[in-house]
Amino acid sequence: MRIIVRTILALVLLSAIGLIAFLFHGSKGTETWATITGLLAVLAAVIAAYPALRVLDIQEDSLKPRPTLYFDLSSRYGLAQLRVKNIGGSVAYDVHLKWKIHPRDHKGDEVTALDYISSLLPAEDVSTLLGQSSEVVQRYSNNLFEGEIAFKDAKGKVSQEKFSFSADAHQKRLYHDEELPKTLRDLQRIPDNLERVVAVLEKIREDQRIFADQGEKHLPDQ
Repeated sequence: MRIIVRTILALVLLSAIGLIAFLFHGSKGTETWATITGLLAVLAAVIAAYPALRVLDIQEDSLKPRPTLYFDLSSRYGLAQLRVKNIGGSVAYDVHLKWKIHPRDHKGDEVTALDYISSLLPAEDVSTLLGQSSEVVQRYSNNLFEGEIAFKDAKGKVSQEKFSFSADAHQKRLYHDEELPKTLRDLQRIPDNLERVVAVLEKIREDQRIFADQGEKHLPDQ
């Protein structure tokens, strides 16, 4: 549809320019000047339509689904994940990943968990674990992962886009730009530590009770 609209506008533009050039070479009466004025108005309208079409194209593109694949080394403290996120404005259906070479996880197995995703809402993402962040960056720093991602929009139209990414950029940056991931990780240890404290206190209480019972048994009868 975009091509058809642009083609029509281009034909109108060329036709108007041709008619204006033809009229300038002929006799110029009152009707001729009126016609030229009308054609110039058409030219102005066509020229003004092109920026509006560009804005419309940008808006339409922003509403399309756009699944994007990348290494995520910041969401989990010390852990690297392979993540697919829909950064577009509509749902992506039947997302298929076709790799030239699959990445491998910390066990050495090919990571295939994300090769098919039934649907991804806008801003929704799915991920799978690769291993420790430092180990993954060291292992894949010189590897370029390439392939093709295919998906459907709400109308069933199939789109295919090539992807290419690596872990090289993570060698030159901090894994975490703030301390929040580490803080949250440490906070997750609090319940386990509290359970240990409770267990120790209960053990002390039980020992005190046993000691008290034994003391009462050894007291002489009044």
